[in-house]
Amino acid sequence: MVIIGVVVLFGVIIIIHHWWRNKNAILTNWPILGMLPTLVYNLPRLHEFITEVMTKSGGTFEFKGPLFSGMDFILTCHPLNLQHIYTTKFSNYPKGEEFREVLDPLGDGIINVDSDLWRLQRKMFQLWTRTHHNFDSFVATTLHKKLLNDLIPFLDQAAETRIQVDLQETLQRLITFDNAILFIFGLDLTSYSFKSSKLEYQKAFNEMQQIVFHRHILPKSYWKLQRWLQIGNERNLKLAREKFDEFIYQCISLKREQMSHTINNSDEEANLGMLTIYMKEKEKPYSDEFLRDVAFSFLAAARDTLNVGLCWFFWLLATHPNIETKILEEMKDKLGTNYNNLDYFYTSTEELSKLVYLQATIYETFRLYPSIPFNHRTPTKEDVFPSGDRVKAKQMVLTCAYTTGRMEEVWGKDCLEFKPERWISEQGEFVFVPSHKFPAFHVGPRTCLGKDMALVQMKVMALTMLKNYQFHVVEGHLVCPVVGIVINMKYGLKIMISKRS
Repeated sequence: MVIIGVVVLFGVIIIIHHWWRNKNAILTNWPILGMLPTLVYNLPRLHEFITEVMTKSGGTFEFKGPLFSGMDFILTCHPLNLQHIYTTKFSNYPKGEEFREVLDPLGDGIINVDSDLWRLQRKMFQLWTRTHHNFDSFVATTLHKKLLNDLIPFLDQAAETRIQVDLQETLQRLITFDNAILFIFGLDLTSYSFKSSKLEYQKAFNEMQQIVFHRHILPKSYWKLQRWLQIGNERNLKLAREKFDEFIYQCISLKREQMSHTINNSDEEANLGMLTIYMKEKEKPYSDEFLRDVAFSFLAAARDTLNVGLCWFFWLLATHPNIETKILEEMKDKLGTNYNNLDYFYTSTEELSKLVYLQATIYETFRLYPSIPFNHRTPTKEDVFPSGDRVKAKQMVLTCAYTTGRMEEVWGKDCLEFKPERWISEQGEFVFVPSHKFPAFHVGPRTCLGKDMALVQMKVMALTMLKNYQFHVVEGHLVCPVVGIVINMKYGLKIMISKRS
């Protein structure tokens, strides 16, 4: 007993001594456990916590994980560091094998690969956009059909019956998932039957995202052991992946069948869907496994960017009615007689480009709530950032878009305010901000391919919904970001809807 007491006392003395030495540090680096206890404690408010750490550290911070865990990494939100990583020293910061292993459900999709495979998928996307004479108008018109057939009738009914609606769930169920499938495969999900329901497939997709996020904050040895033993989250990931793969492979099969029945390959139906570019390759045909990987990455990007952006956009407007009023005034001023026609839908890029304040509001939404709040890279060689911080070869570097959008040094003392005016010049023109200061759509050569497509869809949705409806957040409903790869709302967006007169 005496020996145990001495050991305990000795341990307490070490902990107190260590705490005293680290009391002025940004994060306490505990013996053996490193900084993990503080991270775990702040996990429910991870985005705010990292922003606080970045603010105190000047924009770059080295996180120390538990002993032998392999969890040491560099955090940075400094714009010059982002430009350095993603543009200046692009070749030294590939995705890397560690990235691929953590995000293995993405396979060889564009999000997960480097070099030739990345360039191939980038080129194929660009080829697909050129198959349509005016791609932006094609995107707007395609979305218009989904709005007319699915969303508008639902919102009309919700307004008439005064029922409470979760806008996040509604958009995902009726628009963003279906729309992504339409653009990737050229398939209207309402026209086909599948082995399971669409909701089951979406649930499997969401579960994969959440488990992959947890891989980022757990010791590699822990989740790898779970994967080897097929227990816990890793078993759930395997089951979710099998379920969603079932859906993807059905879509590939349906698209092949659709193309085989289309005599003239110049038909609109034959060219609708990005995967048609791959499926038309006859000399060296792509395997279904590769098509699955391509589709998976683009589906993740297409669905989440639009869904996340729309939900935060409508919540911010609901809580800032003066900004909503300015958008409505701009619509009335710039769109003329079309504004008073409640059945008119905006699919002309010329009309959309007139709405500078609306575009500023969308950009301001993505500044504060970027769809993907974190990204990471692994340098092949040792390097020094423009901030003066040194990074070792093979050391993970985590970049924080969420925090970059909230830096006082970049956006001023009002950086936490929702202020679309910051994007508009004194001459009333839209202000360009370089991507390393506004990394919501990523930075450098890997800037999001679907950025323009997402912005067109955001504008069409915003115009149609704002002109016809008012949205009121349910009193007492808590809105906060979920801790995950994608910055969805943790509890959804509960609203009441009323029709505009």
